[in-house]
Amino acid sequence: MKRKFLYGFGFAAAITITPLALGTPVLANLKQAGEAIVQQLTQPEVKLVMGADKQITVLDENGEPKIAWKKLEGNVTVQPGDIIRFTVDSSNEGEMAAENLVITQPIPEALTFNIGSDKGNETAEVTYSIDNGETFVAEPMVEVIVDGEVELQPAPADAYTHVKWDFDKALEANVVVDVSLEATVK
Repeated sequence: MKRKFLYGFGFAAAITITPLALGTPVLANLKQAGEAIVQQLTQPEVKLVMGADKQITVLDENGEPKIAWKKLEGNVTVQPGDIIRFTVDSSNEGEMAAENLVITQPIPEALTFNIGSDKGNETAEVTYSIDNGETFVAEPMVEVIVDGEVELQPAPADAYTHVKWDFDKALEANVVVDVSLEATVK
């Protein structure tokens, strides 16, 4: 069975300005408003770019097969067994460091997460969800009945719904970090 996916991404940004409170001197309000505007303008500016690639096999210069990745754009057809790699490139294009950067990537229902395929900056803590992003843990476990007893066992790959990278170090100005995961079409 062939499946078609449409990958589209949109981003929005907003700047808010603190309104002036009534009953305080106008000069103090202008100073506070000016400080708020400066603070907003000097905020980190993190840009996220998401991409998807399909794993293909090509022949190298010696005629040996090797794995390569083909960029997926627009309306594409994939088949069961195809491996898709999702990437998120995050860059801080602002003038200040971005604190508490967290990237959460859902795993589409038509795909099964390839456990161990996630990659990212070594300063990121990686956790996983098996409950549609409600909770995240380093090692998802499920209850399984074995010989009439309930045991906790590692969650199967098809139970994973999200991967989250939580960066413990600030993303400095003009720095890029990349994260990725692979999943197989069901």
